[in-house]
Amino acid sequence: MTLGEASLLEQLAADEESVRGQLESLREQVAALEEQLRDLATARRIVAPMLARHSQPEQAPSGGTPDAPAHASPAEAAPAPKPVTGLDQQVVVIMASSGRTMRAKEVAQALGEPDVRGRVETTRARLKRLTALGWLTQHEPGLFSIAAGINGHALGGVANDKA
Repeated sequence: MTLGEASLLEQLAADEESVRGQLESLREQVAALEEQLRDLATARRIVAPMLARHSQPEQAPSGGTPDAPAHASPAEAAPAPKPVTGLDQQVVVIMASSGRTMRAKEVAQALGEPDVRGRVETTRARLKRLTALGWLTQHEPGLFSIAAGINGHALGGVANDKA
């Protein structure tokens, strides 16, 4: 091998290493952007129902207030929750099958999420939203369980024991 050939091979190896470094940097950027996109989608799913609830006027049943109907049994007081899909449905199934109260970190682990604060906080927000939708109950701050009457196994995300 001549000196010129060796120099060319060294230059090609250096260029290859440079491209590998650029590719790794781009992969890291893509991963960060994908996580940001997931977070934005989660935020939209959380905020949209809240905005919809606030834009609808609450009407009190006769003899009661919006928060406490006058003569409704617990089964009648809680309307059937809206169907859920995707990760929300997975969370409902996890909570229903656990048969116990769980914290956001436990649910995040059951979903296979990495044990990082951001993912646990996203799961906590999901649990709070599912509580507001009637799928879960929060017994004390940070402690969630499946709501009464929910079994978590029905198709389409609707999971009432009565069904």
